[in-house]
Amino acid sequence: MTTSPAKRVSPKTRQRGVAAVEAALIVPIFVVLLTVPIYYARCFWHYTVAQKAAQDAARYLSQVSAAEMRAPALAQAAGNIALQIAQKEMVELAPGSAMGVPVVQCDYLPCGTVIGTPPATVRVYITFSMYDDVFGVIDAGRFGLVVTADISMRYVGN
Repeated sequence: MTTSPAKRVSPKTRQRGVAAVEAALIVPIFVVLLTVPIYYARCFWHYTVAQKAAQDAARYLSQVSAAEMRAPALAQAAGNIALQIAQKEMVELAPGSAMGVPVVQCDYLPCGTVIGTPPATVRVYITFSMYDDVFGVIDAGRFGLVVTADISMRYVGN
């Protein structure tokens, strides 16, 4: 009986599949480590959009004519237009979901409340909560990460 000589295994065939095993071990770790920077990048993006929306709405409201701001109905209409400006800019953050209603104020009261005098300041305030709905790894608590944009401007019609 003759035995066959031992097969020589080349180093190339010994290494076959090692890269796949390494990738299978490393990729889940990288995915978990990337969730935190991606989540905070989304937070900063949401904050930037909210700040821009509040600033644009406040800028519009601060430049409404003094005659309009003296009349309660017209001041309220200007406040509604500023509210629509903020809401339209916030739509890109969460299409189809509620992001919270921006608050538009003239002298820290709803626009159109003070009769006969234009406001000294106008304010647009936006606040909403963010959750990790992409990966589901980061627990931001019951109320999520609260993002707030608060812009106050001097009314230029005075």
